[in-house]
Amino acid sequence: MAYEQSNPLSRKEALQKVAELSTERYHLQVKRLEFLSEETNFLYKVIDSLGDVYVLKIFEDEYSSLEDNLTEIFFMDIVNKTNHISAPKMIPAKDGEKLQIITSDYTSTPKHVAVYSWLDGEELEGNENDKRFVQLGELTAHLHNATYGISVPTELAPKMWDEVFYFKGEQAIYKQEEFQKFLSKEYHQIMDSIIPYLNDKLSSYYKNNIKDIQLIHGDLNPANIKVQNEQMHIIDFADSMLGLPIHDLSIMLYYYKYNKSLNFDEVKKLYFKGYRKIRDLPDVTDYELDLFMTARRVSFLNYILEVSENPTNFIERNISRVKDFLEKYNINL
Repeated sequence: MAYEQSNPLSRKEALQKVAELSTERYHLQVKRLEFLSEETNFLYKVIDSLGDVYVLKIFEDEYSSLEDNLTEIFFMDIVNKTNHISAPKMIPAKDGEKLQIITSDYTSTPKHVAVYSWLDGEELEGNENDKRFVQLGELTAHLHNATYGISVPTELAPKMWDEVFYFKGEQAIYKQEEFQKFLSKEYHQIMDSIIPYLNDKLSSYYKNNIKDIQLIHGDLNPANIKVQNEQMHIIDFADSMLGLPIHDLSIMLYYYKYNKSLNFDEVKKLYFKGYRKIRDLPDVTDYELDLFMTARRVSFLNYILEVSENPTNFIERNISRVKDFLEKYNINL
């Protein structure tokens, strides 16, 4: 990310200043503003003078576009109208808009900012049990019911998972010289051959299932599910996209496929059981689930180079899993 050359602040310090400026756009008497985390976006915890708590998000240009932000707003408005889904609410600013664009001397480009209501709870990861996997299936089905048949406004342009690298500006950075010290000849051979294969398969699902395409969460993973006693919340709709329900299902199952503390087949059984309680499960084969999980894995095998100082262990582990997929289905590339 580029910052003004005259700006002496670090990236984190600069965005903290942007967050402070942003709160002035809202009807909030801010008592405390705390940095929460840096993932693909910067998150802050806002506590006002009444003790109410909010989340402030600064969207990063590299990972989201204005169209992505507007799609998230549209999706969350739909979700917030249903009684079956617990999710944050986006807070309108003083001008009534849910997305604010902050221009300042702290960053070289305007930053998109949104504020959300706070939901208490812990991440699902590490707090799983049989009952919660069934509940997770129910929640996922309610989410898909909420957007089924909804027409997306023509002015929106949601992204689609029709190729491995589907985020705005995402590139095959594994080709760059600076990363070669981490990469083997085998890594390149596998990535070079499987990416075209996956791209062909991913795009075909859109061509062959046009009538079933709908808004989906796009990043349904245990970190985006919060549990509190008997409640289960779903958060972070920033990756909302047009896709198929199987996409969300496979993304969630990706995180349990190789979880040594849980039985994957049992997790899948319970998850699908909960889903079927609410709506019909899409026709899905083990190959299709593995295909979408492998597409996510291949994407991460590229993305890890951008975010990790030492990605060696991740690469070795996941290249092996890609090979397992190829061998399991006798795919010769």
